[in-house]
Amino acid sequence: RSMTTLDHQQLLAEIDEEVRRRRESGEIPADLERELDMVFARFAPVDALEADFEQVLTRAEQATFIDTIAPVESSRPVVPYFKRLVRKAIGWYLRYVAQQTSTFAHAITRALRLLGERVEKLEEASPAGLRHVPVDTTMPDADHWVPFVGHQLAGVTGRVVVTEVGDGRLLQHLVDAGIDAYGVDPREQASPLEIRVDEALAHLRALPDASVDGVVLAGCVDRLPAAALVHLAEHAMKAVAPGGAVVVVSADPRAWARRRPAVTVDLSPGRPLHAETWQRLLGGGEVVAGPAEPGGLQPVPKGHAVLNENLSRLNDALFGPTSYAVVARRPA
Repeated sequence: RSMTTLDHQQLLAEIDEEVRRRRESGEIPADLERELDMVFARFAPVDALEADFEQVLTRAEQATFIDTIAPVESSRPVVPYFKRLVRKAIGWYLRYVAQQTSTFAHAITRALRLLGERVEKLEEASPAGLRHVPVDTTMPDADHWVPFVGHQLAGVTGRVVVTEVGDGRLLQHLVDAGIDAYGVDPREQASPLEIRVDEALAHLRALPDASVDGVVLAGCVDRLPAAALVHLAEHAMKAVAPGGAVVVVSADPRAWARRRPAVTVDLSPGRPLHAETWQRLLGGGEVVAGPAEPGGLQPVPKGHAVLNENLSRLNDALFGPTSYAVVARRPA
């Protein structure tokens, strides 16, 4: 088989199968693999450790000891004697420097290990470290909000950022309306539109101040942790020029929890904020309620006022708006 058609995955699988067969037959000693791993860990460069923090830190700890007994072997007959003489002459000085350097290196690596343990505990406790929920970039109630967002951005002459594009309907609608819009999405998509593969927060953070006329936040606002949403609002307002608009389209927190599987709700890194929270983060703005949940309870004809009032409260709790939009503008 030629090298151009070599299947690396199949080759690795065949090698693993051959090693497994020889290990079971006794042809390969039981401790040979362990010895090979130890040799590799000792002589392999740090770049070959595949960015494994534990292995890199272990290598650093092993390197904290500096051996001052330099080798004196040589193929020339006189050189070994000369090396021994030099080693004895400066050995006291090298030991003094090596002791201080080793102490400092040991303290640094110990501090790194303690820091790594703290970071690991934070990652285990933080919902942002979960990767069990697939990325959902879909805008809630897109049929309702696509024309609304287009109306809010009508007449904009500068660039407009849509994060995230989801199925691309909103971005296509803005482009068809003559708006200079481009999208940002964490997933690579085959689309004729200008869609940059990037995270919403990372992209907004990299934008210069007042460099766009509009920012649309959707999709990412329903799953990012609260701390990330705070920074998202801050950088969105910085990115828009004076008079520019930031439009947030988010699912209602209660409707979001009802419409998704329990596993998704429990393991999601974040969840939608209330509209009032976005108003606080954006420094104001107008809140527009989305369509209501279908199947609301009807008031009882000629019923008791208290009964109908309770039914109205149930409708607000169970059949309220499934989504909302917040439109904030940067002061001119």
